[in-house]
Amino acid sequence: MFNKHLIPNAQNLPEGQALNINIEKCSFLVTKQKGQIIAYENLCPHQKKPLTWSSNPALDDDGDYLKCHHHGALFSPADGSCITGPCQGSHLKKATVGIEQGNCYLLFA
Repeated sequence: MFNKHLIPNAQNLPEGQALNINIEKCSFLVTKQKGQIIAYENLCPHQKKPLTWSSNPALDDDGDYLKCHHHGALFSPADGSCITGPCQGSHLKKATVGIEQGNCYLLFA
């Protein structure tokens, strides 16, 4: 049995964009890649700090990668792998996303 938490406006998220949402004291980055909604814990594997905070964008200046604003690490939005920075070779922790009646949810066991 999963607890589900609605990802607000996920259907309207533009392709290649990302947003930060907070659920039960946890922060997540949600992005749309090739039409699929993908979510990661907003936590850099380098020092376990959030990649983003407040209104800072989750993506780098070109909009190609998720960016840690503490140390500049860049992560592939498609699979969460760190491609450059102090945690190169590590991955963001992927969250489970479910779709029900056209709405997207984060699912927790």
